Amino acid sequence: MILLINPWVHDFAAFDLWAKPMGLLFLASLLREGGCGAALIDCLDRHDSFTNCHPEVMAGRDKKFGTGKYPRMRIAKPEPYAGFPRHFHRHGIHPESFRRKLAEIDKPDMVWITSVMTYWYPGVSEAIRMVREVFPEVPVWLGGIYARLCPSHAQRLSGADRVITENLAGIPQMIREQTGFSPSNESAWGDFCSWPLPALDLLEPAAGYAPLLTGLGCPYRCPYCASATLQPERQRLGFQRIMEQIRRGQEILGASDFAFYDDALLLEAEQSLRPVLEKIARDGPKVSFHVPNALHVRALSRDWCDLLYASGFRTIRLGLETALDGRSRQWGGKVHSEMYLEAVENLFAAGFSKDDLGAYLICGLPGQAPEEVARSIGFVRQSGVRPLVAEFSPIPGTLMWNQAAALSPFDIEAEPLYHNNTFFACRRPDFTYTDLVALKRLAAKTNPGEG
Repeated sequence: MILLINPWVHDFAAFDLWAKPMGLLFLASLLREGGCGAALIDCLDRHDSFTNCHPEVMAGRDKKFGTGKYPRMRIAKPEPYAGFPRHFHRHGIHPESFRRKLAEIDKPDMVWITSVMTYWYPGVSEAIRMVREVFPEVPVWLGGIYARLCPSHAQRLSGADRVITENLAGIPQMIREQTGFSPSNESAWGDFCSWPLPALDLLEPAAGYAPLLTGLGCPYRCPYCASATLQPERQRLGFQRIMEQIRRGQEILGASDFAFYDDALLLEAEQSLRPVLEKIARDGPKVSFHVPNALHVRALSRDWCDLLYASGFRTIRLGLETALDGRSRQWGGKVHSEMYLEAVENLFAAGFSKDDLGAYLICGLPGQAPEEVARSIGFVRQSGVRPLVAEFSPIPGTLMWNQAAALSPFDIEAEPLYHNNTFFACRRPDFTYTDLVALKRLAAKTNPGEG
């Protein structure tokens, strides 16, 4: 049996915006299909009863559509954040609850731990230390985004026996070498379209929503994004597999809200997602869809917007990044202002309200001036959409990484904690941390209907 762990988030702030460990859920299904048992401990379970009743914990709170605040405990700030004027927290279940869950599980053959943001590695290391206390002889493997983007750092400091950076196709061979067990479905591991459906039964039904993934990869190569590094190949599921994910979400979790995890949901979707949405619009089931990852604006034609509304989409995020077309061309030319305005017009004409829509604007990139962001905020507001400021986070392996490392006054190459967008390590005399805070306040003030 292999124990899968989704570790804590150590950060200044964190919010469950439809965040489930989708990678671990697919791994659990692959393991089961191959004849191996799998268990999951989710350290980010918002509804853990022991945690939410503990006097040391600020309990989690549910918000609309299944989102919510994680339970959290204030902890000491890591040394790189000393002097930064924010409290620091462990988001997720109480450590004692984690120990109890480990004690209730039969000794596993292996432990696999995932990772997400590079600057969340302290939560990864804490989980590994506690696993060692309970299962000192069990091999621990670390995978996920932090492991792949910062492998040397993870090998030195995470405490894992092995840091996985390889493609999933090679995992069955690694399992065989470690345990002697050969998964019977080895050929499926490297082909996303052959994966079994995610193991939603390992989630707590109280989650309130179900995750959906219809495709991997993105055809664009934006200089600030690591999507192409993490998933260079574009793959899409067909109609039947997408419908099965929705049905299982309803059956297993009782979900009526679904969140898409795709990086490029509407691109190349004519033969995959479109027939699914057409069937739902025509025959049901009645569900609500949410897209926390931004939709590509160029895909939002009038007929697509009509279909999104008719099939139950209720949370739409748009990837604008900047309203300055010259700057957009420097960043890859994925979208321009007229294209954005046409998409917004199509969304409103389809029936969406201003409360359904938000547009992401990147703030603080190398070469960007505060005035550019302020202008973009005003542009989005004038379009009737809520501006959402996303602070720039320098990401290893991206085209913009070397430029960010050269201008930052902090050693972002050696210390992943400096990748934290809240900390804003790429602050500089012409774009200060004070500028960042002021722009975030400006966006909050100028949200439609908020004065």
